[in-house]
Amino acid sequence: MTHKSSVHTQGPPDAQGLYDPRHEHDACGVGFVAHVKGQKSHAIVRQALQVLINLLHRGACGCEANTGDGAGILIQMPDRFLRKEAARLGLALPPARHYGAGFVFLPRDADRRAEIEALFARIVAEEGQQLIGWRDVPTDDSGLGPSAVAVEPVFRQIFIGRGDAEGRADADRWFERKLYVIRKRVEHAVDALPLADRSSFYVPSLSSRTLIYKGMLTANQIDPMFPDLDDPDVESALALVHQRFSTNTFPSWPLAHPYRFVAHNGEINTLRGNINWMKAREALLDSEVFGEDLARILPIIREGGSDTAIFDNVLEFLVMAGRSLPHALLMMIPEPWQNHESMSPELRAFYEYHSSLMEPWD
Repeated sequence: MTHKSSVHTQGPPDAQGLYDPRHEHDACGVGFVAHVKGQKSHAIVRQALQVLINLLHRGACGCEANTGDGAGILIQMPDRFLRKEAARLGLALPPARHYGAGFVFLPRDADRRAEIEALFARIVAEEGQQLIGWRDVPTDDSGLGPSAVAVEPVFRQIFIGRGDAEGRADADRWFERKLYVIRKRVEHAVDALPLADRSSFYVPSLSSRTLIYKGMLTANQIDPMFPDLDDPDVESALALVHQRFSTNTFPSWPLAHPYRFVAHNGEINTLRGNINWMKAREALLDSEVFGEDLARILPIIREGGSDTAIFDNVLEFLVMAGRSLPHALLMMIPEPWQNHESMSPELRAFYEYHSSLMEPWD
């Protein structure tokens, strides 16, 4: 077998000899904790982290026991905590939902990092929003294996203030959509850079509603890696956790779960067809809510993602385009309806109609 020489900082090797990365598969552990009345507390975060540790057996590690396939947690925006941390930096945050916070993986090289941060500043301004500032996220990687440390990015949080939304009945959703457009535009701009300049860049979350902490970790490493999670002011009424077993793609910092909308256990067998159909229909897309922004966020799917990352790209787009989350999920993962004898005519009509718009992600 001949070896094709290439440089990889993230993701699987190129196809070579009998190896093809498309033949990888995955299975993971996922957990969810929520207060049924929506009451935020630090206890919910601690319980979710314990669930994650209880899922340690569902994840995987490499030849180094302290290098994990990936672990992470998604929580509601911890406004009290972020407001306190921003004040320490001399930054004044607007009221909750009037600002967005992003967790960003950046290159270690200072010049490359500055270039990407400048891209954020320019695009935020072009989209009519306000760049409030950046925060360095405290980390402790002393317990991580050499393989994880070797490709570890720099972790920063970005704060973006909401632009003029006067007179908008849907101001919150409009701002969430603007944050989505900003992230997509930055991703496309960075993807156009040389490989070395875009290595280690990834945006796990940029939202006014949720915040994600994740990485190339085992379940019991995420808490010590990100001391923020120990702060009593990090409060949430819900938490989604995930411990990865990466048999679909190789371990990397960006491909840990949760993603912005989902965490997933399993594999999508129809992935190649789903990707091709999404690319094919992009030329026909139209959206009243995106308007001229639609052209700036294409392509919807970002290259190099796992099956779940790609699924999340599409689900996020459908929700941002105006559909409810349940509506978008049922479009992508319809139940078997053709021969369902007891299904109501209305539900059958729903599935039949959407089958002409999108193929199932099976």
